[in-house]
Amino acid sequence: MIDPDALTEAFDDVATMLGRGASFGTASGTDVSELVFGTVVRAAPIAKGGELVRLDWDTKTVQATVSIRPRNPTIEEDPNPRGNGRGCRGIRRVGDRIVASTYHTLEQYDAALNRVDALSDGLMVGLHEMTCTDRGTVWVTSTAIDAAVEYDLETGARTQALWPREMTGLQEALGLAPLNLDKSADNRLRFLDPSATNSESHLHLNAVEVHDGALYALLNAYGAVANLTSGEVVLRHERLQGGHNLIIGDDGLALVNDSFGKAVRAYDLQRGTLRRTLDLTDYQWVRDLIRWKLPAYWGKEVARKVGVMDDSVAKPLFVRGLVRHGDTLFVGVSPAAILQIDWPTGELVDAYQYASDVHVCIHGLAVANHDPSSSGR
Repeated sequence: MIDPDALTEAFDDVATMLGRGASFGTASGTDVSELVFGTVVRAAPIAKGGELVRLDWDTKTVQATVSIRPRNPTIEEDPNPRGNGRGCRGIRRVGDRIVASTYHTLEQYDAALNRVDALSDGLMVGLHEMTCTDRGTVWVTSTAIDAAVEYDLETGARTQALWPREMTGLQEALGLAPLNLDKSADNRLRFLDPSATNSESHLHLNAVEVHDGALYALLNAYGAVANLTSGEVVLRHERLQGGHNLIIGDDGLALVNDSFGKAVRAYDLQRGTLRRTLDLTDYQWVRDLIRWKLPAYWGKEVARKVGVMDDSVAKPLFVRGLVRHGDTLFVGVSPAAILQIDWPTGELVDAYQYASDVHVCIHGLAVANHDPSSSGR
C-alpha cells in the first residue's frame, strides 16, 4: 500500500525540482562575523563521523577544523547507521571557550580550536543540544536516557538532573512510564543500539532552553515542548515531531527546526499555537542545493521500502542547527550548508555550502564572536 504522506512529500519534492524560488534579499545588518558548526556524517566510520569547524562568515573562509569522535570511552563500532555515536552535536560559546558535544562528552576548545579540556559523566548519553545559564552552568540533553542534566563547567560537578518521565504532570499528559535505569552507573555506552531508544515512552528529549527562569525542553517523539521546572506540557503540535533545536525569544515565540518538513517554525508558547513558518524550499539557493539530490534520495527510499536495501537513507534538506542573533537566523541543513535569514522579512540574505555529500549534515551551530547572553533575542 502506498504511504499517502510519502506520496505527498514526493510530489512536493518534484515541485521543488521544477519550480523557482525567491532570490537573495537585502540584509538588515548583523555583527556576526564568525560561526562555529559541527557536522555528522551519516553511515560513516566513527573515526570519520564529523568535524568541528570555525568559519569566517564575512569571507566564507574556513579558519580551523578538528575531527570529532567519542573517546574515553571510545566507540569503535556503532550499530546505528544514522548520526548516533558520530560527529559533533550541540555547540555553545561559554566565556572564551567553544564547548562542543560528542555522544558522551563536552569537549572544550579555545578560539583556534585547540582542545583545552573535556567533561564527561555517566549520565551523558547520546548528547544533543545544550544551553547556558547565568550561573555559569550548562544544561545538556542526554537524549538516549531522556534526561536534562546540569553541569558546572568550572568544577566539572553535576549539579542536578531532571527526569521528565518521572514527572507526574508529564506522565498524565503524555502517558509516560519511567525509564528503568541505574542512575549511579556509567551509562555512556549502554544505549548505542537503536532498540534502546525505540522503546515505549522514549521522549527523544533533544533540546533545552532557559526562559524566564524556567527550563524548557523539546520532546521530539511526542511533538511537545515541556516546562521541566513546573513539570507541564506547554505546547503540542504535530510539526514538532522529529524536530530539533529550541530557541525561545523575549517575545515568547519558540523557534524549532522542522527537520523533516524542510522548515523553521515559530510557536506561541502562551497560546500553544503555530504562529509562523519559514519554508526553506521557498528560496532558490536552497532549491539549487538539493535539486539533483532528490532523485537519488527517492530511488534509494523506494528500494528501502520494497526491501531491496536495508540501510537508512540520508535525506536532502534535513534541517538541524539554529541560532537567533537579533533579527538574524542562522539555519543548518544537509548537504552541510548554513543559511542566513532575516527574521522580520523572512528573506534569505546569505548562504554557505560546506559539503556536497548529503550524508554530511550540520548539527551544532553557534556564533563564535559573541557571547550568547548578548544575542538580543
